[in-house]
Amino acid sequence: MADSGRRPEAPLKAPDKKQISRRAVLGTGAVLLGSAGLTAAGVKISDDARHAARVAAPSSSSAPTRPSGKTKEYWVQADSFSHNLVPTGADQMMGTTFKPADSTYWAVGYRAFTANWGEALPGSDDIGPNTGIPGPVLRAEVGDTVLVHFRNNDTHYGWPHSMHPHGFKYAPDSDGSYIAADTTTPGRAVPGGQSYTYRWTAEPSSVGTWPYHDHSVAQGITPAGPVMEFNAEVGMFGLIAITDGRTPKVDREFFLFFHDLYQDNLPSLSQDYDAFNGASYLGNTPTFEARVGDRVRWRVAALGKEFHVFHIHGHRWKDEAGRFTDSQILGASTALTLEYTEDNPGDWLYHCHVTDHLAGGMVGWYRVTA
Repeated sequence: MADSGRRPEAPLKAPDKKQISRRAVLGTGAVLLGSAGLTAAGVKISDDARHAARVAAPSSSSAPTRPSGKTKEYWVQADSFSHNLVPTGADQMMGTTFKPADSTYWAVGYRAFTANWGEALPGSDDIGPNTGIPGPVLRAEVGDTVLVHFRNNDTHYGWPHSMHPHGFKYAPDSDGSYIAADTTTPGRAVPGGQSYTYRWTAEPSSVGTWPYHDHSVAQGITPAGPVMEFNAEVGMFGLIAITDGRTPKVDREFFLFFHDLYQDNLPSLSQDYDAFNGASYLGNTPTFEARVGDRVRWRVAALGKEFHVFHIHGHRWKDEAGRFTDSQILGASTALTLEYTEDNPGDWLYHCHVTDHLAGGMVGWYRVTA
């Protein structure tokens, strides 16, 4: 399992209006902050309070593809927390230093719990670190029905939230995507303190790596107004791993999420940050470890509005076309699954090869022992 390298979080600082972002973000014009602002603006959100603790009904579009499929249940909670992207305060690659106030913001992330949200699960190879960013790894095999019991515990922002999956088959009431014109379909905007259960099924075409993320009401914390999928920007995303009987066993399985945070959207940040799994810069991002002879699998995904290039120093693997490569392109909401047998010991870098993103923090250690 990767070492997140996280340290105790520091208090947030007040926005510095003199700081300038590296990248401009498109605004939407009106100032709409939170569900109260949306209501005041005449936009009605789906009244999911009426559907609290309801379960999405099975339908012909969400039935398992084979009788032998299992039902898997996850209890997931959205939590808000102060989060530092550079907990060590330094970038081991360039030698740059950061104060806690430079890289700390209020995040919202998904955490997995025991049944009925009893207590947070400890991190494991199965679900990952479970520290909130990214959310827990959700796993299924072809034919499985997955029930995700989601509870919104966002006590900082108090916004409605949801869970929207890629890769699974599901009915509209398990889509989790907000539509202002639809005020009746549940699960699209779960209010704070309420819960909802999504029902997803794994088809043969579902095999692979996929993202999931909040797809609820657009939010924002600046006068520029709401930002599309801002909840995902602040941390509400995770990875899905779907397998079948032909999926080979591996010795090491790594999960990596590319995501970007913009100072224009989060004024407490001193700059734009490009992150892996909720952290930026070498020595803060996850350190992945393997041994020579291990069969290694990487599951990689991205969200946002950027294109990325995943690159590992000293290694090659076959792409989907069967050609050897050491770099692969990722766009928003896309994912990669790549495998190889480890044969090259050493301390290596993995990073995004877009120079702007590398300078913004998308770089980490990959350590291979003999």
